[in-house]
Order: sequence, then C-alpha cells, then structure tokens
Amino acid sequence: MSDALAMLLDYEAIRQVKARYCRLLDTKDWDGFIALFTPDAVMDVQEDTGHPPISGHAAILEQVRSAVIDAQSAHQVHSSEIALHGDSAEVVTAMQDRVVWAPGTCPIPGGESITGFGHYTERYVRVDGVWKIAFLKLTRLYVEVHPAPVL
Repeated sequence: MSDALAMLLDYEAIRQVKARYCRLLDTKDWDGFIALFTPDAVMDVQEDTGHPPISGHAAILEQVRSAVIDAQSAHQVHSSEIALHGDSAEVVTAMQDRVVWAPGTCPIPGGESITGFGHYTERYVRVDGVWKIAFLKLTRLYVEVHPAPVL
C-alpha cells in the first residue's frame, strides 16, 4: 500500500470515529460511545461545565451522561483538519449542536434548550490498529440559550 493511500485511509478512519461519536452520543449508546476513547482519555469541557478536565472512562461517561440524560440532542461535525504523526493524530473539527431538555430539566436557569457551535480539538491514537480518542477539548464560539416557550 502506498504512503498516500495509507494516509487517506487513516484520515477516513479518524473521521468515522468522530461521526460515530456524534451518533452514539445523540442515541445514548453509552457502551459504544465510551469504546471510542482510550481507557486513560482526558476530556476538557471546562468551558461548558466550569469543572476541570477529567480522565478515564467512568468520569467521561458520568460527565456526558449527566449533561444529556434528560435531553434530545443533535451533534454535527465537519471540516476536520487532521495532522498525522505515525500512530497519533492532532485533529481540529468544527462542530454544531442542538440540545433540548425535557421540561424543567435544563441545567441552565431559565433555559430549555441550546444551540451552539465551535470546535473539538483532539488527539487520537491508534490502539491495536483502531483509532481512539485520547484527548478531547470542546471550545465554543457561541451558545444561544432558548427559554421555555410562553403558552
């Protein structure tokens, strides 16, 4: 296999991991979702939560589940910039999300839903031939909080 073909296959494999990240998060397939991460992965969503970065499957799963357990969400990603370094890769991916919580469960006072956009900055590593997320940081450029409709 040529180096160029191997590089393209790695790019596509990494993009597939991120696509699955969105689908598995939105469908709340927690086993599938956490399998995308290395066991010692670090997640930094401090901008959203105010909490410091966390690491490990249990902490990541708890953080993500608690954020969306009472919500319907749609996460979309596109325009990934991927820099390969052998069995690791630095990736920046544009994102947009829409999260709608069940009435009375939104963690934002006065809110019912959000629409936001920004970037995921990540590091992927190849483990036994499979690309996994080893580090994820969410940086938001904008978040719009939508109040509950007035009836």
